[in-house]
Amino acid sequence: MFSGLAIAVLAMSLLSGFKSAPLQTIRVSGTGGAIATMRILGEAFQRSNPGIRIEILSGMGSSGAVKAVQAGRLDIGLSGRALTGEERARGLLVETRYARTPFVFGVNTTLKMTTLMLEEVAGIYSGERDWENNKRIRLVLRPLEDSDTPILKGMSPAMREAVDIALRRKGMMMAMTDQEAADAIESVPGAFGGTTLALFLSEKRAFRVISLNGVMPSVRTMVDRSYPYSKPFFMITRKTPPAPVRRFVDFVRSPAGAAILARNGQAAVRQERPLP
Repeated sequence: MFSGLAIAVLAMSLLSGFKSAPLQTIRVSGTGGAIATMRILGEAFQRSNPGIRIEILSGMGSSGAVKAVQAGRLDIGLSGRALTGEERARGLLVETRYARTPFVFGVNTTLKMTTLMLEEVAGIYSGERDWENNKRIRLVLRPLEDSDTPILKGMSPAMREAVDIALRRKGMMMAMTDQEAADAIESVPGAFGGTTLALFLSEKRAFRVISLNGVMPSVRTMVDRSYPYSKPFFMITRKTPPAPVRRFVDFVRSPAGAAILARNGQAAVRQERPLP
């Protein structure tokens, strides 16, 4: 017969052999428009993968995320653009396009506008349209190197010229991140600027998204091409990422991931080959 002390020692010994394995952490950050939805995706993934923790870090922009993955500080970088030729030529990284979202214009609720034609938007950027119903329109700009700027310039020749003019105008509000831009549109009376439907829905923002050329931006109108302006989202990883990273990428591209993306203003993109 075992004594009480012997049984206690045996029980402690057995328990120590069944210690849970340490959590494997996947560090994710990047373009601000994708961050909130990726947090929701991470929470859903963790429910069925309790041994893996998705750590969402503060947004650092597309280029910052690419550099951080390359340096080993991130496992997945979220980018609003594809890798550049120079980034791809280094042979360390691979991109996986996983979603796209309508690129939209948000207005502060002090402005009454609900719809604009694209030429009217160009007038706001060029400075020809600075007022609306006796309210000053305060344009929120993004830096030249930001991934939103090529989207704005690509909308039309008039927008290309207007954005170049706007970037030269004095005293303009310049938002360095997606969240700073959304904060300004939300809080500054008369503010107007570009953002994404993904950010607007996933962060439950309190500004108004306007219709453009008579079409309201949505996943449906983007997919049927009646609303033609969109922004892509990519996951940037090492070429041979660890198994947990591959598993999370696969989850984002799964039907369950697509449903979460759709609820947050994004259409899943799955035609590209998954990671090896």
